[in-house]
Amino acid sequence: MNLNVLRYIIEVERSRSITGAAKQLFISQPNLSRDIRELEEEIGFTVFTRSSRGVIPTEKGREFLVLAKKAVKQYQALENYCSREEKDNISLHICVPRASYITCAFTAFLKKYAKGRQLSVNYNETGTLDAICQVSDRTASLAVIRYPDRYEKTLLPLLRLRELSYETICKFELTVIMSDRHPLAKASVLTPDLLSQAIEVVCDDTALSTYLHEAPDTEHNENSIHIHERGSQFDILTGVPGTFMFVSPVPDSVLSGYHLVQKKYQGSPKKMTDLLIYPEDYRPSRAESLFLEMLKEAVPK
Repeated sequence: MNLNVLRYIIEVERSRSITGAAKQLFISQPNLSRDIRELEEEIGFTVFTRSSRGVIPTEKGREFLVLAKKAVKQYQALENYCSREEKDNISLHICVPRASYITCAFTAFLKKYAKGRQLSVNYNETGTLDAICQVSDRTASLAVIRYPDRYEKTLLPLLRLRELSYETICKFELTVIMSDRHPLAKASVLTPDLLSQAIEVVCDDTALSTYLHEAPDTEHNENSIHIHERGSQFDILTGVPGTFMFVSPVPDSVLSGYHLVQKKYQGSPKKMTDLLIYPEDYRPSRAESLFLEMLKEAVPK
């Protein structure tokens, strides 16, 4: 009997939904359903039944869940006792887009859990297509990929073809960031006309659009600076007068640290999705689960 499956059924009871529990656990709904079915075959009775109130335990299921909660609690106590004697190693290999909220979550994760532990960490900021390839060939355990919503009908079948599961991390519209000394920094809302004379900093990911045979985003200012390395974007925005950039929502701590402001864009909406992807048979390690919890907390509201 797998301890993780006991954790899974406890979450299903709490969520009253297989789909809702799968999202909270960062695993796919088919995998969760299969794990519950295999558990029920092993123990010889049904744990859950569906009703108008959602997924609820059967009578024997309720009794089993009481014991499962005790078992998980005892195991956690044992794990905590052992961790006082020997610190767990942290092993994490993840691909992500260039996103400040993800960087903040990763930094917070290391700050909280890395001290006193042996680290084997690879945090790879890369394009969406490269991230898909790395997870497909198991070079990376999981990835967060970013794409325009208009790509969804062609991208999701590609993920399924590569036997990858996915969960939405967040959906958002791109905002505009610029130096707090920018001439437009005091504007409440930015229109295409206001931005037309400014210098746009662009960080393109054209590999995905080419692979999917989708039209790339070509709505950039005539005055533009194209970069391929995230570390330079804030230096350019703060050091080159009149520059701006379309980005995912940026945490206030990052904005204040670089003397930037964030503005709404009143043009054609640039709708995006950040998606967590992983192999269909993926089971998160303890370190990965802890990181995903912190990532969820850092998602822009």
